[in-house]
Amino acid sequence: MTEFSLESFSERIHYGKTKDYFQEVLSSYHNGNYRSAVVMLWSVAVCDIVYKLESLADLHQDTVARSILNELTALQNSDPKSASWELKLIKEIHEKTALLDRAEYENLLYLQKQRHLSAHPTLNADRELHRPNKETVRSLIRNTLEGLLIKPPFYTQKIIDELLDDIAESAAALNSREKVKRYVNSRYLSKLKTEVQLSIYRKLWKLVFKLDNNDCIKNRKINFQTLEVIGNQNHERILEKISGEKDYYSNVSSDPKILDYLVYYLSKNTKIYDLLNEDAQLKIQHHVENTNIGKICGWFLKDSLKAYSEDILSLVEGDTHFDFKDEQLKFLLEISDTEEWQHLFCRILSSYYCSSRSYNEADSRFQQAISPYL
Repeated sequence: MTEFSLESFSERIHYGKTKDYFQEVLSSYHNGNYRSAVVMLWSVAVCDIVYKLESLADLHQDTVARSILNELTALQNSDPKSASWELKLIKEIHEKTALLDRAEYENLLYLQKQRHLSAHPTLNADRELHRPNKETVRSLIRNTLEGLLIKPPFYTQKIIDELLDDIAESAAALNSREKVKRYVNSRYLSKLKTEVQLSIYRKLWKLVFKLDNNDCIKNRKINFQTLEVIGNQNHERILEKISGEKDYYSNVSSDPKILDYLVYYLSKNTKIYDLLNEDAQLKIQHHVENTNIGKICGWFLKDSLKAYSEDILSLVEGDTHFDFKDEQLKFLLEISDTEEWQHLFCRILSSYYCSSRSYNEADSRFQQAISPYL
């Protein structure tokens, strides 16, 4: 297991000024000046919170951030020598924003207590100054880094709006699932706690599987791929959320194009289907029975792989003269890694090739569906 590196994590600090101040914390820590490290760490944490509030107020016109800043400024002006505003600051941040959860808030309270002991001539029974040990100081530094300093200045609603605008603008460059995953992880998810990720997932579910306005139509694909990324990383928590809000997640569109996305997603996340209300399940069942995409992706509604393969064969051999896309064949292959499915998959490919209606089509289907799987 790789040891947690304070130096490497410090490179992810959001603000340049905070990063510069934090170097003094590291210098004191590495030189064994643990009291100085704790005192400076508290100052860095307070400054970073103020910078985040200013960013939210100035760049995002956040009224909550502005009201907190105004209140703290008034406290400072009324009693310039008092430091009581510092504790007031983190309390307000915890109660009125999504920047700090309960655990992160308690860690900062503990840091403030250690800072108080380290900054003042607090003597023990042997008339010695309080001196925090190395392990305690390292823990304080790590918790402050992870819980505060590396986070961007976002509240829950602000991050959702920011992310949606960003991926919409970047959709042309994010032209594969792998690129979407890397981009969303690097820019957002790696800096956000799980609860915020789940809030984004909830919003995306409605945008992808329910709404049908112009923006939703235009951005459905990139929104869907982002939803996949968050869902894959929080699978068990997603199931808990859906189970607790069945009515919300069951409120899906009846539009066939939207149901194409939903059925495909359920084919990769089959446990979600059982959590939906019956009205949503009926829509999904109808789509699987009556559309090509539904038949291809709806294996999770069938009694067996053999029964599912028979549906695909009827599609291939039917009068509609169905043509597979490359990604659909890849999807079929990945449904199961059992020997039974390999046999059934090969039968589907053979039938698809033999259903060719011209020499040119036979050549094309051989290159697409036979040669790659030999």
